[in-house]
Amino acid sequence: MATIRDVARLAKCSTATVSRFFNHKYVSPEAEQRIRAAIDVLAYSPNVAARNLKLKRSMILGMIIPDITEPFFPAVVKGVEDVARAHRFSLMLFNTQEDEEREAACLDILVAHQCDGLLLIKAPPGLQHERYRARLATVAAPVVYLDRAPDVAADTVLVDNIAGARRGVEHLIKLGHRNIAIVMMGRAVPTHLDRLEGYRRALADYGLPLRPERVQQTEPTMADAYSVTLQLLTSEDPPTAIFATNARITLGVMAAINSRGLRCPEDISVLGHDGFDWQTVFRPRLTIVEQPAHLMGTRAAELVVERIAGRVEGPPRRIVLEPELVVRESCGVYRGHSLTRPAAALSPS
Repeated sequence: MATIRDVARLAKCSTATVSRFFNHKYVSPEAEQRIRAAIDVLAYSPNVAARNLKLKRSMILGMIIPDITEPFFPAVVKGVEDVARAHRFSLMLFNTQEDEEREAACLDILVAHQCDGLLLIKAPPGLQHERYRARLATVAAPVVYLDRAPDVAADTVLVDNIAGARRGVEHLIKLGHRNIAIVMMGRAVPTHLDRLEGYRRALADYGLPLRPERVQQTEPTMADAYSVTLQLLTSEDPPTAIFATNARITLGVMAAINSRGLRCPEDISVLGHDGFDWQTVFRPRLTIVEQPAHLMGTRAAELVVERIAGRVEGPPRRIVLEPELVVRESCGVYRGHSLTRPAAALSPS
């Protein structure tokens, strides 16, 4: 079995240099390259438990997300993992299915493994929310919240969901749409409530009423979004445009439109939220409000690593990233709108 001395001999450096490498201290890039090559040749595995005991660290980051099947969250996880690997941390990932009790159980496991830092995208409050909230306050490791603002002062990395939704709905209004519906997740999730607020503000900017029947809540599944959208499309006054507040809801909306034999955007326009890998081959190509998911993950992981290393101290930091409106084919000019109308008709009031 290879030893650290064998690694040092093959890498042509001292055992002290190899030890510094394994203890996450600086070595020259040239020495690091030789050490990594020697490790590969010798198939050397350090005694991680002994090393971490000496360092008084587990070299583990814990992450809890609400829904691994929603395309947005894996992109965030990838951003976290990229930073974790660069700093030689392992990542333990848990999925809660939007269940806070399940989230609490995941937290206990991560604490038991003595994770050096935690990254948390919270599920909606459950029946034991206050008890769980108190439990979170006792966690000694640095905690960074992502995507959904916590109800406590803490390091947080968010996206400006109000501004993104407002910009997207304004795009629909400028295309002549006045009868715009929103299909959103109905579990009091802060991000979706913010998107509803952005929708409301865009309507108010242009003097358009907020019609309760145009605000449809759904479970975060394609099937439920499909059902809700069918109700909109078969109503006495169907919308001419729909804003769907995440990727899976968007797909349910598009499926319902297709089932009715309608064309997008000729018959109805669709504004989606969040991207997914095959969106560029989806027809029509979707206009979306796109969040910088990978960047959110990297910024959060960098912050938690800085807290662990003691490079960031003081009060909690709040980082807010900007979404982007990506205009493609699924939003078209409303057919009943004349492009010869005065520009004031399309300007905010």
